[in-house]
Amino acid sequence: MAWIIVDIGERDWSKLAYQFGHELGHVAANSWQADAKPAPPCQWLEEAMVEAFSLRGLERLARSWKENPPFAGDSAFGDAIAEYRQNVIRGYTALADSQGLIGDAAAWFAGHRGEIEMPGLNPFAQAMSVTILAEYDRAPDCVEALGALNRWPGRTGVPIADYLKLWEASCAELQASPRLPVRLREFLRIS
Repeated sequence: MAWIIVDIGERDWSKLAYQFGHELGHVAANSWQADAKPAPPCQWLEEAMVEAFSLRGLERLARSWKENPPFAGDSAFGDAIAEYRQNVIRGYTALADSQGLIGDAAAWFAGHRGEIEMPGLNPFAQAMSVTILAEYDRAPDCVEALGALNRWPGRTGVPIADYLKLWEASCAELQASPRLPVRLREFLRIS
């Protein structure tokens, strides 16, 4: 059993869904056990993936709320959720553009690697989340690869080339789509 704890203000429902989705992404990525301590150099990548997972969930929630609101006459709240999501994406897209991610992801990674591999949902992980979100949208089976993450000793504490190889092997073992680790390897030109 995993506990998900969020911290929001009163009636801040969009933020609640956003934070819950992010933490649920960590659960899906096998980062919920007591011994699942996040670590550099690849924690940023998990953060980017679960952030994209949360943003994808917000889109689905907004659409569902608009089409079939849980409370009669409340379909307009779907627009508020969609606007909240779009504001986050707009900010992350601006980060991606200012960091040079949009033009060449491999050059972005090589040029900022020391900053990128800092722990947490840093600005580089935020920027990469938009790229990963586009992959989730383009190929929805990419989402299932989250369940194959962090199933090896060292978890996010291994170098990125090893992390991607271990993740692909884990996908094969679970019969999950390896599309996302393969695409990330291509984007970042990791051999």
